[in-house]
Amino acid sequence: MKVFSAAQIREWDQFTISNEPVSSIDLMERAATKCAEWISNNIEENKRLIFFCGNGNNGGDGLAIARMLAPGKRNIQVYVLNAERLSADCEVNLQRLQNTNVDINKIEAADTFPEIDEDDTVIDALFGTGLNKPLGSIAQLLVQYINQCEAPVVSIDMPSGLFADVSSKGNTIIKATHTLSFQCPKLAFMFAENGEYTGEVSILDIGLKSQYYE
Repeated sequence: MKVFSAAQIREWDQFTISNEPVSSIDLMERAATKCAEWISNNIEENKRLIFFCGNGNNGGDGLAIARMLAPGKRNIQVYVLNAERLSADCEVNLQRLQNTNVDINKIEAADTFPEIDEDDTVIDALFGTGLNKPLGSIAQLLVQYINQCEAPVVSIDMPSGLFADVSSKGNTIIKATHTLSFQCPKLAFMFAENGEYTGEVSILDIGLKSQYYE
């Protein structure tokens, strides 16, 4: 088994985009499809899903997953953090989600945090492997709020607040029940002190080019 750094994973994405070829938005769609399938197979349909999405590509994953689950009978609510400054692919997926009946809300302050019941399931799509500094201000408050709730949490790719390659000591980090990570384990998953944050880790094959792995 090989373990790649966050920078190498970004290179792997770009290698796949260039050599398959596939667009970045379609690669995101592929990752989101795998997550939506996992959620459909593992989270009861009567559970309300509360998505927390950041403004980068991890948030784009979350928005795409919410859209894919929307045609079913699930109660889905989406909350977007820093919605004024979205990455290009995140913006596309927000526009696509707006064409569904999913309830979309902006998080602008702590008083806009939704109530979370223990019977709900939280989908954490705030920050992924690109995070390079501890969470601050509203993001930190949001993660602390989610952690104090008793609902199970499914993190997409990485629990938000966790660094992919280096120590996260002192960080405010989502305490995930499940982590759905893409293509390969992250180095952070090997650190014993991170066990309380990652929960049960599932590695989802999203079809990145095997030539890069070799």
